[in-house]
Amino acid sequence: MKRIAPIVFAAALVLSACQSASETIAEQLAEQVEGVENVDFDTDTGTVKIETDSGLLSVGGGELPGDFPIPVPDGGDVLSVFTSDGQAAATLTYPAERYEELVAFYDEWTSGQPDEWVSETATIDAGGQTMRSSSWYGNIAEVDAGVFVTDCVDITGSSEFNAACVNVTVG
Repeated sequence: MKRIAPIVFAAALVLSACQSASETIAEQLAEQVEGVENVDFDTDTGTVKIETDSGLLSVGGGELPGDFPIPVPDGGDVLSVFTSDGQAAATLTYPAERYEELVAFYDEWTSGQPDEWVSETATIDAGGQTMRSSSWYGNIAEVDAGVFVTDCVDITGSSEFNAACVNVTVG
């Protein structure tokens, strides 16, 4: 996946805004990359789904699979999802005012896990803004996992922190 992901990801982002005829051509071109089995550009929803011999990558929205190994609070906008054997990652955005709620959610969730999880927090002042960051590191079924909650910008192009981002990774 590592060898093809950057190429397909870049192509997907550039081509996902194209019309339906270009969409078909883009899908066919992307499917010629070694290891790519299927590509689906959906210009109506702005999502790109790439099935490879390593797993599934969904960019630009969508839903988390029902068996996703780390829970996420309701109400987030899914920006990307990757699942593969023993690996999973997702990025979601939430309204900025939910930051503390998200931190509390993961404090509670990680404290209930059978393996010990380590948490860290940081506050960074940069460019006249303050960014908060909370992270948790542990194991799920003997596989490394991490949860990250940060102040961030949403996809509207704002230069001010106006959202809370959640990144979860397993594997």
